[in-house]
Amino acid sequence: MRLSPSRRTAGFTLIELLVVIAIIAILIGLLVPAVQKVREAANRSTCQNNMKQIGIALHNFHGVYKIMPPTRTASGGFSPLGIPANAYNGALVWLLPFLEQENLANLYNPRIHFGEAANRNAIKTQIKTFLCPSVPTGDNRVAPSFTHNSFTITDAAVTDYTVFRIVDAGLVNSFPNDIDRYPTDNDVTNTERWGPHSFNSGSNTRVMKFTNIRDGLSNTIAYLEIAGRPAAYIAGQRATGGTLTASAWADEANEITLHGCTAPAGSTPGTVAINCTNSGEAFSFHSGGANFTMCDGSVRFISQGISMRTFARLVTAQGREVVGSDDF
Repeated sequence: MRLSPSRRTAGFTLIELLVVIAIIAILIGLLVPAVQKVREAANRSTCQNNMKQIGIALHNFHGVYKIMPPTRTASGGFSPLGIPANAYNGALVWLLPFLEQENLANLYNPRIHFGEAANRNAIKTQIKTFLCPSVPTGDNRVAPSFTHNSFTITDAAVTDYTVFRIVDAGLVNSFPNDIDRYPTDNDVTNTERWGPHSFNSGSNTRVMKFTNIRDGLSNTIAYLEIAGRPAAYIAGQRATGGTLTASAWADEANEITLHGCTAPAGSTPGTVAINCTNSGEAFSFHSGGANFTMCDGSVRFISQGISMRTFARLVTAQGREVVGSDDF
């Protein structure tokens, strides 16, 4: 009897299977960085759109009230907007009606302290436009509980954006070769270190308008990234155990002063302007720099390698400094 030849069962050998797995692993290794880059590009674009919306809201505010919004209101209130004394509010409060947040604006009362019971539900509201999607800890972030003027504030929603109030005198004096000394003027502080926003400090009220920004709207920073709060970051790394209280969008202490930073410890003052620390300095999770809304409403991505001299010029509104496009 004639036997038929044996037939090989269709399928992969172990070696072939291992080769396929290795090829798939290599492809995944090549694709993951590409996917991450695409995701970050999308996040950076969303962040820029957020800041563009904030810039448009600024212009709409100015169109209605004919002034720049204050960096904060505190013990002195702010009479141009009818804000009484001891009504503490953050810099972004004034933009709510112009960011399609009319309902929240109706719920929030800027004529009282942001921590009062009547404002508790409002300040817990997460506002998507105030959050950068590149922050690794996500959107549901709240400021740690703290007490301010006898009010205990808990679960206040944070923001990744804020305003500069002023260039710190210590920065100017500590690095005279890196920072221009600003000439004296007859404004409230006898300096030209102030940013473009209005403010009230004690008995001094500074009311700013677009026409007062002598350095030009396109060369003056209105809003900046200070991302990741309430977690503290230094040089892109989360600081162990560090939390930052002044991170809520309603908090009057959310405004910052430009001190500069010294890498890698994150100490201040220093000549690093961007991405050194988010503890009171410009900071983002975008590679190589951060987004800024200028007073003309445009959004610029400014390199973290920018010189402190140039950056300080962008912060001030009335220094009469000249900043060229090649400086960015």
